[in-house]
This record gives sequence, structure tokens and C-alpha cells, in this order.
Amino acid sequence: MSLHSQWLWFSLWLVPIVLGVPPAALAESQSTDSWLDRATNWNQPGAAIPRAPQIEEGDNLANCPLGERSATLPEDALVTAAGWTLTGAAHLHGPTTVIMGMADADGMCRPRQYQVFVFQNGQFAGTLAPQPMDARSDGSLVSRDLYRPDFLAATFARYTPADALCCPSGESHLSYELKMQDGQPVVVPQWPAQRESTR
Repeated sequence: MSLHSQWLWFSLWLVPIVLGVPPAALAESQSTDSWLDRATNWNQPGAAIPRAPQIEEGDNLANCPLGERSATLPEDALVTAAGWTLTGAAHLHGPTTVIMGMADADGMCRPRQYQVFVFQNGQFAGTLAPQPMDARSDGSLVSRDLYRPDFLAATFARYTPADALCCPSGESHLSYELKMQDGQPVVVPQWPAQRESTR
């Protein structure tokens, strides 16, 4: 390797360290190509609860018992039967229940491969994202609010390739309506998602 190449390679690692950001944190930051930028609905009336993904390596749930919630609601039992571990508080408003489940947790016990499930009158109505999410990644859930039995909203982290994993530079806010289709409740995203900077 030439002296110039050695210096270039060293510089690529030195800059993040000077900034106080581990190189891996920048390398793992997510792109802006997100499901939140596509106006689609992945929910269908009468769909089955998606099964939790199988974690092949690095399963850390056993080390994070404080992040788990015991099943107390009929909807909890439906989610756990699909292989999910309950986490976070259940949100209830009249006939509507919102539950979060995870398939794993990272080394800091943040949820990995997690999803939010919506039920109305005990019937599964859909999820808040088209696929499971990971904490500290683009499109991961930050908060959810159930304002009415037929209306809820959620906030999701937005990362650019330059963002450190600790600090997404933006958020997207997406509202959802619960509607009846073919006699079944279904969660319908209200596009477009509203994106704003957090800096």
C-alpha cells in the first residue's frame, strides 16, 4: 500500500473519531430510502397477524426481562401466539387496542425486529409499519398515540447516511384511520407522512 493510500485509509477512520462518532455508527446509518416515502397500504381486511421473525443469531431477549410485558388482554394472547414478545404499554380507547411486540433486543435491551399491532373489537386490523423495525434505524417507531377509536398517529425516526445512530436528524409523522372494509376493520395510513428536522 502506498503512503498516499495509507493516509487516505487512516483519514477515513480518523474523522469520525475526532467528531466523537465511532466509525461503525456512521457505517451502519440507514439511507433515506424508506417505506415512509412510499404511499402504499400493506394492511388488508381479514389478514392474519404476521408471525415474529426467527432470530438466527444473537438472540438477546433472555438478558432483557425488564423490557417484557406479561399478557393480560385477549389481544396480547393473539400477539404472543404469533411468536412475539410483548413490550411497552398497551394503548386502549373504546374498542381499539394497540400493542407492541418484539422478536429480539439489542445489547442495550432496545427492541429489535419489533412491530405495532392494532385491533378493533378483538379483530386484527393491521400494523403501523410494513415490516418489523429495529431501534436506531431509519423508519423505526419513536412514539404512538391513540386519539380516538378510529384514529391514531405515530412518529418515526429518520436517518441520513451522515447521521450517527444516537441522533437521527429528522422525524416523520404519519396518521392512520381505522375503517371497515368487507365487514372487517383495517388500518389505513393517511399519506403523505409529514417529515421534519429535529436539529
